Amino acid sequence: MKKFLTILIMITVTNSFGQKIELFGGTNNNIFHDYKNNEVNFTSSYKSDLGFTVGAGLDSIKIDWLTLRFTLQFDKYRGKLNASDGGLAGGNTTVATIDKSIISLGIFPINFRFFKRIDLNFGLIISKLIGETYSGTSSGWTMNQPNWSYNLQDKYNRYSSSTYFGFQGRIAYDFKISKSIWITPQYLYYFGLSNEFVEFPEKTKSIRHYICIGIKYKIK
Repeated sequence: MKKFLTILIMITVTNSFGQKIELFGGTNNNIFHDYKNNEVNFTSSYKSDLGFTVGAGLDSIKIDWLTLRFTLQFDKYRGKLNASDGGLAGGNTTVATIDKSIISLGIFPINFRFFKRIDLNFGLIISKLIGETYSGTSSGWTMNQPNWSYNLQDKYNRYSSSTYFGFQGRIAYDFKISKSIWITPQYLYYFGLSNEFVEFPEKTKSIRHYICIGIKYKIK
């Protein structure tokens, strides 16, 4: 991530003319999910929750024939889970509430602009966990053994994965305020490809919806 940030700074310095710098913020709605249909003894349910995001973007960065968008973004997102797995010899259930803070770098190589106002952007997001809180219990049973239960905080030093990656799409509309300033309401959609947790349920992923508003300034 440090190398990516260094490259981004170098690109910004060498391609500053005509760029658009954007600051944005808003709310996100996180939905944990998994592909449990392929696992016979595994069951799960998830509850979505609201969080927030703030970030900065650089538009109209030209590298050869490509026009790119880059973003640096902070997310606070939350969710709840209830997952169980087991068989004839035993089973376990985890109930948890998760609250995460991540910082993300985004590169958007696919960009379209319609009617000189509407932007469509598609790209890859790479994220780093910078903080988490979690609460809940894990309980279960084993054949011919007493049932067991413990608090997640007492069992694990870290529950969430340390890095993430996924795809993000964005649609935005520019309201022109002056010759070089725009107000930009926007919707973002994130589809996570990496696992959210290092503990059970390990295969959980994230989908996030964002409603944000940005202020964009064009560098002359």
